[in-house]
Amino acid sequence: MSQIERYNRGGIGRWYWDYRDHAVMMLMDHGPVLDIGCGEMITTRKIPGAIGMDLDQGDVRGSAYNIPFPDESFRTVLLLEVIEHMERPWEALKEIRRVLWPGGKLIVLFPNDRTFKIAWALTGMWGEIRRNRGHLIQWEPWAAYTALYLSRFKITHQRSIPFRYWPISLHHIIVGEKC
Repeated sequence: MSQIERYNRGGIGRWYWDYRDHAVMMLMDHGPVLDIGCGEMITTRKIPGAIGMDLDQGDVRGSAYNIPFPDESFRTVLLLEVIEHMERPWEALKEIRRVLWPGGKLIVLFPNDRTFKIAWALTGMWGEIRRNRGHLIQWEPWAAYTALYLSRFKITHQRSIPFRYWPISLHHIIVGEKC
């Protein structure tokens, strides 16, 4: 089942997706937005004027390693549930920095796979537990902070959702500002 089909089914999955998106959108600045790894553009469509970029779908076909836009094109870049799929996240962070305005924001959101597996077990979603999501790295908040900091971003915000305590949360959000 596709992301959009799951989302359109409604229920707690849609509620949480909307909650997650709201938490991200509260951190954005006005101005051009690039949603890297937009998938079926569920989040992108909620942001007026945002551009969705993905390897094989979205408004623009492209890779986070070679973003097809000029330097300083965006006020905000979203990397939502994407960094855990990257083989070379350092290269992607460097390229994202290139397309951000001075003072622009990179908003990274990544899942807590362990907590998701527990949630799926508690709700009887056994197929979800076994499904390969292609995650190459299980990010932790400290590792994301370090990656952004070493990529010359100033960390301006971070929090876990829906709870503030990472070990029981489903996602972590970290915001880096281009210095």
